[in-house]
Formats: sequence, C-alpha cells, structure tokens
Amino acid sequence: MNTKTGSLLLLLFCLFFMGAARGQSIVRLSGIVQDTVKTGIPGANVRLITGKDTLNSSTDSVGKFSFTVKRPAQSSSPLVSVLVRGVGYLPASRDFTLSAKGNEQALAALILKDASNQLAEVVVKAKIIPMRLMKDTVEFNAAAYTVREGDNVDELLKQLPGVEIDKDGNVTSAGKEMTKLRVNGKDFFTSNVKDFISQLPAGIVDKLQVIDDYGDKANFTGVRSGEPQKMLNLVLKDKRNRGTFGNAGLSAGTNDRYSAGLNANIWRDDKQLGVNAKASNTNTGTGINNSTNTGFTFRDKLGKSTTVHGNYNFQRNRTELNQQNYIQTVNSLGTIYNESSSQSESKGANHNFDLGVQSAEGENFMQGSIRGAVNNSLNDALTSSKQTGVIHQDLLNGNHSDQHSPNLNADFNIARHFKNKPGRTVSVGITAGNTISNSIQDQSNRIGYYDPESDLLVKDSLRNQLVDTRNRMRNVNATLTYTEPLGDPLDSLVKKGIDFSYLYSYTHTSNALVTNVRGDMDEFRRVDSLSNKYTSSFSTHTIGLNYRYTAKTLNYSVGVTGQPNVLTGAYEGRADKISRTGFNISPLARFDYTPSPKTTFSLVYSGNSNAPDFNQLQPVADTRNLQNVIIGNPDLKASFNHTVNLSYRSVSLDNGSTLQISVRATAVQDQVVSNTVLIRDTLNSLKQETRYLNTGGNYNFGSNYHWSLPLSGKKFNIEAKGGLSYNHRVSFADNIKNFGKGLGLNQALSLRINEKWLMFTTSAAYNYKSNVYSLASSNSNIIQTWLFNADAKTFILKSLNAGVTTSKTINQGYAIPGRNPLLIGGYMEKTFFNRKGSIKLEGHDLLNQGNNVNRTISDNSITESRSNQVTRYFLLSLNWRLQSFPGASAMRGGKGGGGMRNGRG
Repeated sequence: MNTKTGSLLLLLFCLFFMGAARGQSIVRLSGIVQDTVKTGIPGANVRLITGKDTLNSSTDSVGKFSFTVKRPAQSSSPLVSVLVRGVGYLPASRDFTLSAKGNEQALAALILKDASNQLAEVVVKAKIIPMRLMKDTVEFNAAAYTVREGDNVDELLKQLPGVEIDKDGNVTSAGKEMTKLRVNGKDFFTSNVKDFISQLPAGIVDKLQVIDDYGDKANFTGVRSGEPQKMLNLVLKDKRNRGTFGNAGLSAGTNDRYSAGLNANIWRDDKQLGVNAKASNTNTGTGINNSTNTGFTFRDKLGKSTTVHGNYNFQRNRTELNQQNYIQTVNSLGTIYNESSSQSESKGANHNFDLGVQSAEGENFMQGSIRGAVNNSLNDALTSSKQTGVIHQDLLNGNHSDQHSPNLNADFNIARHFKNKPGRTVSVGITAGNTISNSIQDQSNRIGYYDPESDLLVKDSLRNQLVDTRNRMRNVNATLTYTEPLGDPLDSLVKKGIDFSYLYSYTHTSNALVTNVRGDMDEFRRVDSLSNKYTSSFSTHTIGLNYRYTAKTLNYSVGVTGQPNVLTGAYEGRADKISRTGFNISPLARFDYTPSPKTTFSLVYSGNSNAPDFNQLQPVADTRNLQNVIIGNPDLKASFNHTVNLSYRSVSLDNGSTLQISVRATAVQDQVVSNTVLIRDTLNSLKQETRYLNTGGNYNFGSNYHWSLPLSGKKFNIEAKGGLSYNHRVSFADNIKNFGKGLGLNQALSLRINEKWLMFTTSAAYNYKSNVYSLASSNSNIIQTWLFNADAKTFILKSLNAGVTTSKTINQGYAIPGRNPLLIGGYMEKTFFNRKGSIKLEGHDLLNQGNNVNRTISDNSITESRSNQVTRYFLLSLNWRLQSFPGASAMRGGKGGGGMRNGRG
C-alpha cells in the first residue's frame, strides 16, 4: 500500500467516525398533526422549543413534520415543547421528553380541534374562512356554503368556485378532471369521484380539499415527477368515519327507455365493502346504447399499517350507431372531399379486476398491485362513401370484425428513510405489462371508378378479403431514486438535497398481419405482399441528477437528464433489420413559490421520448381502407417532447374569490408525421397512399384562465374562464412539406345563484377554431360555436322539488348540415319516508332537436362527424336511498353548519 492510498484510507476512516460521533449527538424528531378524525392537516405551522433554541417548520401534504436537534450533553432526558397552529383550527401545544438513546424519535400525534367548539352548551363561533391555499391543496370549508337537508356531496361541490360537474357526473377543477377520491386522507372504495359524490351526504363533510397529487410514493419520498392528478379529499366531522350507504332505483319511459340499478356500501373506517349492479339504455352519448354491469369492491387493514384492496367489474354492452362523416384532405393537386355514412352494431363483454396492497410504517413504504382485463367485441358495419375533388370514387364497404383483447399489468414499489441520516431516502420500483389484441375482419368492398375527364363511371371493382391481425406488447419499467440531504441537519426551515434517478424502460411488440382474398370459387388464398410478421423493441435509459431546495415560501429543483434510446426491428423472411439509436439531453426544472397564504406560482419543464407504433413501422400495405392504403416506414426514429408549464393561483381568504392562470408550450423533435401521396392505378385513376417520416417544426402553446367571485355571502357566484391556443403542425402531401396552423379561442361567463329555495345557473360560451394549410389549394376553415345554458332547481315544499334545463347551440362553419338545437328538459320529484324514497318524472329534449357534431384535425385532414342519439323521451323513476351514518339524524343543513354543530355534545 503506497503512502497516498494509506493517507486516503486514514482520512476516510476519521471522517466516518467523526460522522458517527456527530450522529450520536443528533436526534431526528418526527410527528404528525391531525384533526379530530385522525386526518393529517397540511400546511400547519409547527414550532419546537428546546432549551434556548426555537425551530420552525410546517407540515407536508399528509400532515407530517420533522426536526433535527442536538441532544444536550448534560441532560439525559430533556424536555422539548411543540406548539402547532393551523388556519381554521385552535392552537395546541404539548411537551415531550427527549429520548436519551437512538437517533430517531417519533412523537405522539398532535390533535387540532376546529375553531368552532361547543363548550358547556355554549357555541363559540370563530370567523368562518371559506377557503385557504396551501402548496398543493385548495381547502374549502363546508360551513361557509349552503347545505340543505338531504343534499349529497355533489350538491356541495357545485357551489365551490372553480369546480364544475357535467351532466354525466364528471367533476373538474379549473378545467382538469378529478380522478381520485379520498375520505379523511384514506383511499375510499374504488376511489372513483363520480361514483360516490352522489351517494355521500353533504351534512357529514367538514372540509373539501382539491389536491394536486403526485402519488403515495412521491408523498413518502418527497421526489415528484410527471404531471399531478387532481384528487378530492373529504374531511368528515367528528366520529363520521363509518356508515352504510347506497341506493336502489327503477326507471321506465317512452322510446323503450329503461334503467334499473342497485348499489350498497358498508364502511367501517378501514373496512370497506361495496356491491353494485345496473342495467340501462338511457345513456345520451353517441348512438343507442344498452349496457349492464355488475361488480364488487373491498378494502381492509391487515395489522397496524398494511392495507389490501380489490375490485372486480363485469360489463356487457350493445351499441347501434348511425354516423355521417365529412373529410377534407389537402395535397399538392388540390383537395379530396370524402362524404360517408355508416350503420353499425357492436356488442362487447368486458371483465376488469384490480388487487393491491400498501404499507407505510415509520421509515418504510411498500406498494404493489396487479390489474387485468379481458375485452371481447363483435362489430358489424356497412359504410357508403363518396370521394370527389382530386379523386372521384365510390366505395361500399361491409365489415364484420371479431376482437379479443386480454391484458395484465403489475407494479411493485418500496422506499425507505435512513434513521442515521435524516433526509436520506432510497426507492425502487418495477412495473410490467402484457397486452394482446387479436382480431379477424371479414371485409366486402365494392369500388366505383370514375373517369377524371368525363366524370363517368368506367369500372366497378369487387374485393372480399379476410384480415387476421395478432398483436402482442410486453413492457417492463424499472426505477431507482436516491436522495442525499445537504446542508445543516439542524436547519428546520430550509431543506436541501441531491436526487439521483435512473429509469429503464423496455417495450417489445410482436405483430402478425395475414391477408386472404376470396376467389371466384369462394375460396380464400393468402396474399404474401399484404401479409407480414414483424417484431420490434424500444428501450430507453433515463439518468437524472437533480438539486432540490425546500423552504417555507420557495421550493425548487433543477437538474439534467440524459436519455439514450435504441429501436430495433425484424421481419419474418427478410434479412434486413432495423437498428436505430438516439440520445437526448434535457434540463429538469420545477419551481414553486408561495409568497403568501393566498398566492402560489409554479413552473415545470419536462422532456420524454416516444417510439413510433407498429402501424407506422411495418413496411407492408394495410388495405383495410382501400381508399387510403397505409404503408409504414421501418427507418423511423423516436421523437422527443419538450414541455413547459407555468401556473399562477390566487385566492382571497375574505370573500373566497379565486384566480387561476396557466400557460403551456410543447415542442417536438423528430415527430412522426404522415406523407399522403397520390398514385395512378391501372385505370389511370388516382388513389391515396399514406406513409410516415420524421420531421421537425411541430409545436403548440396555449393559455387558460379561471376567475371566480362569490357575492352576498356565497349566495351568488360569478365565474369567467377562457383560453387561447395555437398549434403549428408539419406534415407532407406528395412529398411536399405542408404547414398546418390552428388557432383556438374560447370564452365563457356564468352566474350561479344558491338560495335555500332555489339553485340556478346560467352561462354563455363562445368557441372559435380556425385551421389553414400552407398548400395553395387549401382554404381557411373556421368553426364558431355559441352555447347558452340555464339550469334551475326550486324547492317548492320540503318534500317536493322541480327543475328545468335549457340550452341553445349556434354552429357556424360546419360542412355537415345540422340544426342549431334548442334543448329543453324538466323534472319534478317527490320525496317520502323522511327523504329515503322518491318518485321522479323527467322529460328530455322536449323539442327533439338533439344532435352530436364534432370536428378533429390531424396532419393533412379535417374530419367532421355527426351521430344519432335518442334524446327525446320521458322517464318515470322510483328510488330508495340507503343511508345510515352515526349522528346524521342531528343534521338539518343550513348556512355555516349552525344546526349541525349545535348537535355536538
């Protein structure tokens, strides 16, 4: 051993024991702040007093906090004092004895009581704060809004600024859909927001929290990545963590409409069991739908900290659809116009299941789940289309398809905090999936060719083919994240750290396409030029290094990622193989600034690679649409997306007004785009052929805002929202670059009135969309839509209510002819047996003007479509509500929850 090596080992030896000795004198104190139903309170201020030192911190999104303190040398068991304050709660303090041994000490939970308490039969009322803003959470106080007897949570959500519920029960906050539900900070049954807000009574709710959720693993490790999902957390009043709820209903109406359903749920805090069954054809979506579904869900706790959950659902459906399409496709010679009409009937049966386990105890976190589905479908369709413009052809297509698609996915994650080094965290995760999609299509095609000069029919062509497609995709993702704290471990106000991350992603696909053509003797023969067996693999290694800074008002992380990727592919019977490599470097940046309890700013940048799919890669003609044959390009490279998001959010703690503004921009390198070329056939007629290539120049940006102002004690609420977007697309037509420029503008203004006897909402909205292509033969295409809505619900008697809904749509610029519908509907509902039962008469689309028109834009094509709907019918319903919650009988609604709070003992 040379002198330099010995000196280095001696230095490391000394540093190790110095760190060990220092670690013996340092203690990491951790705790949690909860309300009276044991739900963590985020954003609470925590002050720790030990000797002459005072440290300050705040709780995280689940109410947890930690301090790192020095153990006094002359006292084996000194006392420390903890003082906690939270907006809307009474302050609390508690003394703890500092343990004489160990580097880690967990403090008992600190419980905060609501700021309105009943003491000796006297109600002490504090000023009700309608809402408060935390780092990732907007919290609404249910006591600040009107809650009527018999109201469910959905009626309460409709009063919250920035929250909207559509006619199908889907909930959005500032334009983003809420995808997850928790109650008292815990997962609730299936966690489906839509399913349970119409079943839980509003009177048991104390707080409603809209949370930007990055997942349980991110909450444990503190390392965030990707886009958050909107989560709704309902904080219930004291002892309201159990109950039995559900409903049973039966409906019958005109136009053979019917519905029958039953769901029942037993909730005993951590023990949850639910069953449901429904059969209905009242869906007002596209086509005429008949569906039946049934399922069950369960959740339970094993031991102290492990939770298991599972659910199963079976659905059978049948849809009859009549649809009209109008497609414009531009190219260097002009524009191709395609008008088509189709009739189809599809039948499907789907099985879905989910089973998972999660544990979070002390320094350890574990989460695992397995999900599976089996989807089977049959479809029969008849389509008649007519092409004009550059190409003049007629096509009559009959199609029968049979599809079978099973899939299975699993994931497992573990994470750990290190006791001897507060802030040091490591996490490992793996996900795997297997998806199969097999289909057989029996197609009958009849094409009429027209002479381009005389425009006369010159030939009819018949072609019957059987297309057998078998696809399988397997994927594996593995992640490793390591966090090393920096700075003074005694500093509770500022946390610093270095995050190292590694992600390995591998996707393997195998695809087989066999095309058989029916001959004159009704026999099938394989067409080798239209058949192929292809396999491909796409793998990426994403290595990231990130610096993270966390303080009371400013949180940020900056870093860089390197992402090498490899795309390989091979074809059966061919010697040539695909092998493409790429490497992308992109910065990582996330900034969150909270200068005050009512204002937050956020900036996020991210980058990721995307591989081309099978249809874009396979170099074999896909002739399932004879008017547009698709041929892939095996030389395609993976694309790379750069995305920047900037957001601003502000609330007024006095009147509850809110303002949210967001700006988003995306640029794509090597995006896969289509190249639609026109080629001559044996009749000297033209036909379309679509191929793919990589190109740059694709980008988009946009902005949105949402402003809300409550008036007159939340009885009135004015909301304005809108957005502006620009999309710059690059594609090719006949090998000539074509630039598509799309501009979108939307603006809406609404007024909500919420009185004891009346709920009323009216709104006006305007949407503008334009699209223009750079090819000289194309024209600007502008769509404008005005939409006016009014909904009213009045409470005539305690057990009688009625409502009316109206909407008027004015469409301009569509090529498909359609009405500007005026939709009018109404209902009357009578409740009985203390609101447990109800009978309801509904009338939908009384003028029978409903239609469904929409537009999509992709590469060189603009597609407009209209489908049939059964919108006018009358429905008589009988419903029975199953609800039993402890203490619920004392609730009688009312502003500020006054009647409810007086019921506390």
